[in-house]
Amino acid sequence: MQIREAIINDIDNIHNLGKQVDEFNVTNEAVTFWPKHILKNCIESDTDRLIIAEEKKEIIGFLIVNNNPTFKKAIIENIYITPQYRKKWIGKNLINLAIEKIKTAWCEYVCALVEEDNIAIGFYENNGFNKGKDFVWLDIILSKEFSKS
Repeated sequence: MQIREAIINDIDNIHNLGKQVDEFNVTNEAVTFWPKHILKNCIESDTDRLIIAEEKKEIIGFLIVNNNPTFKKAIIENIYITPQYRKKWIGKNLINLAIEKIKTAWCEYVCALVEEDNIAIGFYENNGFNKGKDFVWLDIILSKEFSKS
């Protein structure tokens, strides 16, 4: 198994895997996963990171982190590992590489947004994250790219 930064050739596989994850659906209007051009922007970014886990040249998991150097803050946008590969330290390895990479981009604070009662809360807590207050997700769609219709 290999943990590495994604490259442009990985976009289709990451996108196909991400579209299968119901938990990424935050509203009835927004797309369930990032459009390919956003994934491309992330891969080409100097600050953001898209880290993948690969087994026998198949992508089995990924982590997307949005780093804002102005605020010295990063947000883990998505993390996903296919069910048969869970509980094998892959998620921890994805987080570790992401944190290593964003530290070099002057990041001093990392947070993640997780749906209430999601198993990912325990995962993050087990990896050193503190649980904060509960919030309600509010959004507005400004582009057809983010609309399901």
